[in-house]
Amino acid sequence: MAKRLPDILEEMRQALLGRRPGHSWSSSASDVYSATLGGLKNFSGDTLSKTAQSFNEALPYIERAGYEVTEIEVGLGLDPKIVPHLRLREMISDEEQVILLEETRKKKLINTILSSLFRASAARSKLKFRRFHFSSIELELSILPTVVLKFSPNEKEAVGQTENLPEIIEDKEENSAK
Repeated sequence: MAKRLPDILEEMRQALLGRRPGHSWSSSASDVYSATLGGLKNFSGDTLSKTAQSFNEALPYIERAGYEVTEIEVGLGLDPKIVPHLRLREMISDEEQVILLEETRKKKLINTILSSLFRASAARSKLKFRRFHFSSIELELSILPTVVLKFSPNEKEAVGQTENLPEIIEDKEENSAK
């Protein structure tokens, strides 16, 4: 039977604190590592597939919220995650946002995803960077979900950077030949 996350974290805490007198920090670190890998190995596979299933259920709501999924990454590791890349297709009204949140109130993960997207959209309008514009959002769905706002160089800046690329390459080739 797969362990629950609180049980895994408690095992890690106990291993870190040391379970017996005279326990050294190096053996505690080794115990923490073993407890983490052992506990999360079963937890991660089960959680990853459940997260993928939940994301598939959330997809129609994400699209209704005005987002388009352009790519999905799956990270396999100590903290496995599913990372959908989203592009804002259209801003929906505050009323439509409230309707979607109310509709998904009992679907916790979907509701959390939507409310995170709405907060991120509000935050992005307040963030201004010289020479960069908002381009996309990444949702990191894992043990600790995260929303990442991505900003790309403005067209004019990007063009200016690539125009000099052949000259830079030639200069490097000349210097390496010397």
